[in-house]
Amino acid sequence: MKKKHRKLVVDGLAYAWVGDWRYVSGVRVVRIRAWFQTEEDRKVGPMLAVNLEGKGNGMTDDSAALPRDAREAILLARRLGWSPEGRGTFWIQPEHGLVLEALSVIAPDAST
Repeated sequence: MKKKHRKLVVDGLAYAWVGDWRYVSGVRVVRIRAWFQTEEDRKVGPMLAVNLEGKGNGMTDDSAALPRDAREAILLARRLGWSPEGRGTFWIQPEHGLVLEALSVIAPDAST
């Protein structure tokens, strides 16, 4: 099934983003992915990605990524040097200090 990308404007720049989730060892892992978006609605540059779990070790079934979570992830990634140039995936790690209201950052390999 194709995921619908949502548009989010942060500091005057447009981004496409999607938030999805799955269970890994009984824990709900939420993932935010984002891309730079051109005026032609084309996604460009490296993908931004972050894996999250609900505060309290992901034991709630209603953890989900909200637009404000995507905005905070994008703002932090920009401060860390994420830019439209390049390829691959830019992962936000727990040590990068992303603070969200209901979600905590977990390592990328925690969802595999």
